[in-house]
Amino acid sequence: MWLEQLSISNCRIIAQCELDLTPRANVFTGGNASGKSSLVEALVLLSRGRSWRTARPQELIRHGEDTLTVTGRIAGGAIHSSYPIGIARTGRETRIRINHADVRQQSELSSHLPLTVIHPDSVELITGPPAQRRALLDWIAFYRSADFHPLWKNGQRILRQRNACLRDPTQRYALGYWNEQLAQVIPEIQQQRQQALQALQETLQELAFPHAVVGRVGLVLGSGFPQGVLLEQDNLLRFFQRHEEQELRAGTSLYGPHRVELQILLENLPAARVASRGELKLLGVALLLAQSQAISPSAAKRGIIAIDDLASELDTDNQALLFQVLAQTGQQQIITGTRLPESAFIQGDTRLFHVEQGQFRPV
Repeated sequence: MWLEQLSISNCRIIAQCELDLTPRANVFTGGNASGKSSLVEALVLLSRGRSWRTARPQELIRHGEDTLTVTGRIAGGAIHSSYPIGIARTGRETRIRINHADVRQQSELSSHLPLTVIHPDSVELITGPPAQRRALLDWIAFYRSADFHPLWKNGQRILRQRNACLRDPTQRYALGYWNEQLAQVIPEIQQQRQQALQALQETLQELAFPHAVVGRVGLVLGSGFPQGVLLEQDNLLRFFQRHEEQELRAGTSLYGPHRVELQILLENLPAARVASRGELKLLGVALLLAQSQAISPSAAKRGIIAIDDLASELDTDNQALLFQVLAQTGQQQIITGTRLPESAFIQGDTRLFHVEQGQFRPV
């Protein structure tokens, strides 16, 4: 699938733009603060309903305006050969439409626009908190299995209720019930994540990223429990009973799917400790490209890749390696940078745009 048209109104510096995109590489160049990152941010909003740059959605709305709108037209997606999708934000209100019909859940919109974003902070996939690495797998599981999202949402609901019991003595009577509920969903969530990890490992190998550090990487999924604990319902219930006093003192759930760690290793050592900064960036890019490929076993259903500020991610030599891999994927790419890539890496069907003060001009 790919995005054949993109329309943006009132996103940060962008007042209005209408873009016709190619199914392969779309490259946007311009100076700093010209609107390139705002373009990627609008695209992320369309896919995920939020930005990676801010937790305050109202900050995305152009100064002096009330409503931010991003619409697109999907080709080769889930409904017809071509159909519109869109999201509008006004303060705290959000409206989502798919094929001219209003929908309530952001997850429905995400399912139609599988976007993987590589940006200057992507190195935190390896150096940052475990939640980012869990999200790497959960994003794959979301697209590969229709059962995963409701299962994951139910797990989050159970954890909230269980934590309330651990914090509030007046709700302590229900702790046993929520222990049972949590013990029931844990094996299912872990199984889905294991399947996502297997898909990620396979696609990482298939990409054959031509750099030694990528070939040495190892991925190990923890369980959210001490080593050796069997993730079976009765065994988990006994574990919760044995550790009840510890969790009551903490006032929160200390074990479970929210504590799972995906270890990224080089020669059995944490990559964050032993890899150079350049190697960490390259590893982050490789894992995100593999994620984009792994979301579907079908090449026709694989996601869209957005790379914001390419030069800050990789030096010239590693950019060359990246373009070799991108040429193999066959996926749609939206790439921003302060200068054009080397001419040797511009494919024949690449579409070029110049960006200045939020205005986009085909080159």
